[in-house]
Amino acid sequence: MAKLKECLIRVEQASAIRRVVTELGLKMPKGKLAFRCPKCKRPVRPHVGYGKKPAPHFEHLSKNLRCPLSQ
Repeated sequence: MAKLKECLIRVEQASAIRRVVTELGLKMPKGKLAFRCPKCKRPVRPHVGYGKKPAPHFEHLSKNLRCPLSQ
């Protein structure tokens, strides 16, 4: 049986996970939560939206000019 190693996650849930990790002082492997871009598979981090702008979203940890989802 194949084992699922990745899944899609909404930015709101990713932001909640990030807050829990930060507030509890949990240590993550290599200091990363391992959220990945669905297009290029490079690391991204969730950003919480405040009010209506900017809306919650993910951003690449480093710019990737080859990825259409990178800024």
